[in-house]
Amino acid sequence: MELKEYFADFVSLFFPAICVGCDSPLPKGTQHICPSCQYNLPKTNNHKAEIAAFREKFDGIVSVAHVLVYCNFHKRGLVQKLLHELKYNNCPELGEMLGRWYAHELLLNGFAEEFDLVVPVPLHPSRLKQRGYNQSMAVSRGVAEVFKLPIAEEYLIRTKKSSTMTKMNKVERILNMQQSYRMMMPERLKDQRVLLIDDVLTTGSTLIACAEQLHLAKPKSVSILTLAAA
Repeated sequence: MELKEYFADFVSLFFPAICVGCDSPLPKGTQHICPSCQYNLPKTNNHKAEIAAFREKFDGIVSVAHVLVYCNFHKRGLVQKLLHELKYNNCPELGEMLGRWYAHELLLNGFAEEFDLVVPVPLHPSRLKQRGYNQSMAVSRGVAEVFKLPIAEEYLIRTKKSSTMTKMNKVERILNMQQSYRMMMPERLKDQRVLLIDDVLTTGSTLIACAEQLHLAKPKSVSILTLAAA
């Protein structure tokens, strides 16, 4: 055992790593989530049987080949804790891990040859500077690692901050987001099967705006993947 491993074991005796979900000490060899919380993730399994409520957010607005959602979101539940840790507690590694877990499930269920590249939903540069990382990029790294796909981060950029949308209806939210993203180097995405990744699906306005921009490049298809749906 190397010196750093001895030191890590020593530190863990006094400051054990804690599960994000239940605050219990993590067993040795695990990260962020204990085996019990991992087992109890409220998975949608919509890669096995499509859930209409997810697709309906996009129907009649923008074409998507697949809408893949890992978990259901419940207020004050496990998934909310995980997303908060990912976005606000400087834990991009959690996003990568969850991305890998979901990607492995997709590989086992016939999605191995469905995508050519991954595009993360971009953050505005000021938000990226403030947070230090893009949580959607973290999830994308985990998914891309398992699928062995390139990440085309530079093909879609955030051009402006959106105004607050708490009092807007769905149409107003979509219109508000439509001018927030720009497609770059569209020739690179022509005839490609694009997997667009975000951390959470809510009204769908952000993903719709991004997918509309991606379709300007005339890809073969655009699919959606998120860790959760609220």
